[in-house]
Amino acid sequence: MTNDLMNRYNDLFDHMGDWLDKLDSHAFRNILQSDVAEDEHEYTVKIDVPGMSKDDIHLSYTDGILTISAHRSIFKDDSDKKKNLLRQERSEGSVSRSFSLPNVDKKGISAKLDGGVLTVTLPKVAPEENADTITIE
Repeated sequence: MTNDLMNRYNDLFDHMGDWLDKLDSHAFRNILQSDVAEDEHEYTVKIDVPGMSKDDIHLSYTDGILTISAHRSIFKDDSDKKKNLLRQERSEGSVSRSFSLPNVDKKGISAKLDGGVLTVTLPKVAPEENADTITIE
């Protein structure tokens, strides 16, 4: 009896896992996957935004936080020549990512969208010498 109950429990969660995998593989699975790189002069953030235009994307940098948000609407029109609707699918959603990137020159931030990849370059400001230290005499 215990094995039977365990099998039912496992079957239930196996089916839920299959459903979640299918849900995850749809429209937003590959959106906003990111690479963040840093050198002594700048941060470079590359973000996957497949099928989006620059009008769909909003960037902001406030208090050391870069935030990328995007909104996407998808409509597939699968009408035949007489416009008889065979199938109609729509999806819509918003996604957002934030990254803590301190000491950035806000005025020098640039962004470029090319081939479904948004590249944001954030130049660093030179740290003030001894900004947080006090010399004892």
